[in-house]
Amino acid sequence: MKPHWLLIGCTLAAAAQAQPLNQETQEHYEAQTAAVQPRLPLKLNRFLTVKAVSFHNGGTHVLYETAAAEPGAEMKNAVDALRQSSRQAYYLDVCGNRPPLQTISTSHWVQDAAGRLVTRWANTPEMCAGEEARQAREKGAQQGRMVRKNVRIDESSVKNGVMSATYTLTDRDFNDIATMLPFAVNAMKKQVSAIVCHPEGGMLSGLQAARFIVRDKHGKALPPVDISPIDCMPQPAAEPQESEGRPRRKAKG
Repeated sequence: MKPHWLLIGCTLAAAAQAQPLNQETQEHYEAQTAAVQPRLPLKLNRFLTVKAVSFHNGGTHVLYETAAAEPGAEMKNAVDALRQSSRQAYYLDVCGNRPPLQTISTSHWVQDAAGRLVTRWANTPEMCAGEEARQAREKGAQQGRMVRKNVRIDESSVKNGVMSATYTLTDRDFNDIATMLPFAVNAMKKQVSAIVCHPEGGMLSGLQAARFIVRDKHGKALPPVDISPIDCMPQPAAEPQESEGRPRRKAKG
């Protein structure tokens, strides 16, 4: 059951979302929310854990929990850093939406280990018109967004049930591993399948297919990796070899 302060906040966030959402926007954020559910609770660092993510009332709502009942200076710094990173992500991923996707609001709630509200903040469509948002989008257009030390996400979207994402490996030159590229593609397919497939089989709710593209630092791309529901089917257990289970012959002595 959600804390009463979270329910009230969701209602206020809905009021901030004045424009009704179209079907494309609704499906896009429902699919994003469904994709993160198998990973919850998600530990961000030694201070904060994502406990719940939901999409309703025209916005995305994220609930975090602190590791201690009484937040100290380090905890407050971690929350401030989280607030800032959520704002930057909002400027890039939401304010930068292209039609037909609309701009939604996002609400963030931090509770302590006892379930008491520590702080909350919201990112709203009105913020997209500010100078801070403009600078963040310009910087993001030039640099993309680093998701790992050597991995940059250049583009991602969910449209009509199809998830698409393009990544750049900023420290790799595919010419150096030309003979290994077929193996790299197969390894990549296994990795990205874990992102869009349920462990028990089937694609995440709202998805019908997915396509991932990976480029090297020069922009050279591997063949696109396509994931379909068939790729999400559980793999049968390997059958034992013919020799397995047979009694071994005793050595002649």
